[in-house]
Amino acid sequence: MFKKVSLFILKTLLLTAWLTVVWMIGSSTLGPREVGAAMSPADRQFAGVALIIVSLVDTLIMAWLILRSRLHGWRLMLLVMAVYYGIKVVLSQLETWYFMSSVGPDTLRGIVMMYLPAAILYPPVAVLVWGRLKAPEIDMTDTAPNRRLVMPAGQLIAKVAALALVVYPLLFFGAGYYIAWQNPAVIAFYHGVDEGSFIAHMTATFAGDPKLYPFEVMRALLWVALAAGVIRWTRGGAWESGLLVAVLFALLMNDVHLFPNPLMPRAVSTTHFIETASSNFVWGLAITWLLHRAHQSLGDLFGGGPAKRREHTAAPA
Repeated sequence: MFKKVSLFILKTLLLTAWLTVVWMIGSSTLGPREVGAAMSPADRQFAGVALIIVSLVDTLIMAWLILRSRLHGWRLMLLVMAVYYGIKVVLSQLETWYFMSSVGPDTLRGIVMMYLPAAILYPPVAVLVWGRLKAPEIDMTDTAPNRRLVMPAGQLIAKVAALALVVYPLLFFGAGYYIAWQNPAVIAFYHGVDEGSFIAHMTATFAGDPKLYPFEVMRALLWVALAAGVIRWTRGGAWESGLLVAVLFALLMNDVHLFPNPLMPRAVSTTHFIETASSNFVWGLAITWLLHRAHQSLGDLFGGGPAKRREHTAAPA
């Protein structure tokens, strides 16, 4: 036991150091110059500490994804690349592009590019270090078909539509109003006003920006696509897949708020962390709950239907 724990800690520290190095390479060679120049000496010093913390958090989350995956080798590497870059960069910077007009195209391009070395160079090393280049022994005894995400096409389309058109907008806009918009610093930063209620706020928001709802529906579909790979290929019960997706969505996207951000006041970034981490956590659970298996009825969906069938009966979790 002691040997296993010691080896896990050693591998975690090694991969944390590797992620820190490749992130620094990307930041120094591809990142936006104006962002670094705008930092105070104290912020630059704290950024180093924040980088180590964020790299450690990301390494632990990626370890969970890798060690509990049914994939191995290059397919697992591609999944880790897609999840890491999709959540950390694509989905978050789409919001930056849409909401923060003060961020110029060169700065945004630099932010998007500086994560490429980490996204490309970290997953192969992580898969190697965690010993997942080849299928683990447990897969040799698992002959049961993988039924995750297997359901009639009509049911799948209906569930994805419900998630993208209803669930995500409610979580996104609800957390935005009831958490972020309750902070006067956030309202001032975005030059907004408090209309006094959620309904009034959303009415004014959609009237002023009719493209916002379709934009968030598009982002919801991207979230679902990224979650699907994790749900489909994570070993164990559906609860573990749901918790993994929730943690990926909550922390992998938002732990970067720990960094000093010259583009956004600390009060604003902290509020956004609370807002987005909490709503994304619930969002990840909701996706997994609806999509992890076929449901025969609403009663089955809400736990009142037939007893749940085990998805992988031949292998232990």
